[in-house]
Amino acid sequence: MKRKVCVIAAVFVSSLFLTACGSKEYLKDIKAEKYVTLGTYTGIEATVDRLEVTESAVDSYIYDGYLMPKAEKVPVTGRTVQEGDVANIDFVGYHDDVAFEGGTAEGYDLTIGSGRFIKGFEEGLIGANIGDTRSLDLTFPDPYDNPDLAGEDVVFEVTVNSISESKAPELTDELVKQLGEEGYNTGGAQTAQELKDYVYSIYNQTAQSTYDNEIETAMASAIMENSTFQDPPEKMVDRFITSIENSMSVRASSLGMSLAQYMQFYRNLDEAGYRALFDEEGVRMAKQYIMYQAIADKEGLMPTEEEVAGEISALMTVYGYASEEELKKSVDMESLKEDLMRKKVVAFLKENGNIHENVIAMD
Repeated sequence: MKRKVCVIAAVFVSSLFLTACGSKEYLKDIKAEKYVTLGTYTGIEATVDRLEVTESAVDSYIYDGYLMPKAEKVPVTGRTVQEGDVANIDFVGYHDDVAFEGGTAEGYDLTIGSGRFIKGFEEGLIGANIGDTRSLDLTFPDPYDNPDLAGEDVVFEVTVNSISESKAPELTDELVKQLGEEGYNTGGAQTAQELKDYVYSIYNQTAQSTYDNEIETAMASAIMENSTFQDPPEKMVDRFITSIENSMSVRASSLGMSLAQYMQFYRNLDEAGYRALFDEEGVRMAKQYIMYQAIADKEGLMPTEEEVAGEISALMTVYGYASEEELKKSVDMESLKEDLMRKKVVAFLKENGNIHENVIAMD
């Protein structure tokens, strides 16, 4: 549950001020001290993981994202199917001795170990010779995108037509230029080293963002446990719930899924379950922002006009707005100010806290 909360909170914070609709209640409309009695908020102890970007992680990303799509298949004879091979197969899936819809294919190229099929399918082909037919007794996972098959026992009859290996090209300056010309996102790299540097920067930014989110979550949780809260205003909670739902819907849409499909697949929650989670998170986020506001009031950490103007300018650049007026049509300015306040308070808490790191090498 803690991990689910962290993920939802991180998604929410990243797009908080990019929602604007209807009548809302903001922090400016209340006195935070009426809703929270702060406990200790300086000297907070927090232990978090810091991901260290390794050369092997960069190489793996380049291999999977840039080299493998350019790989050539080389036929293999004289041996059986191994991990990493591409097996060309025909297969039929049976449920209660009846072939089920979507479970049949001919001439299908399957990379063994890719995890594209249900557990046991790819593993069941290791050791097979060309021309062999294997009967695989398997069970579909539960939940599954086809509810009629979720948790059900099935049998796949699989014939191996051929075996090949994928031979990826070497990473060269010429290949990097070709990738850029073909529309691959190479960050404008012209050499192999520049591409490695670009991938490293992406990983490093992600690692830093994850680290910062983990620190904030740890410190905020500790302070909230030491503080006493009154129920936050209902309209404020509703605003946070709406922002959370909008943010998760955007993430689902980016994967070609509805919100319900996304929450079922990635969180194993039906609509009642994720609605309850959103409600819970809305209350927690409202309390957390009220707590931040109370700290900002005591420590003089409200954003200045210059800081707000700087944030507006940065957003115009990042999202390509032609003017400030255009930006304000889609950006909730009060939420923007609240988020700037949050950033200042979090920076204060970090500066006045005791952060301990567990360095973990990125695979």
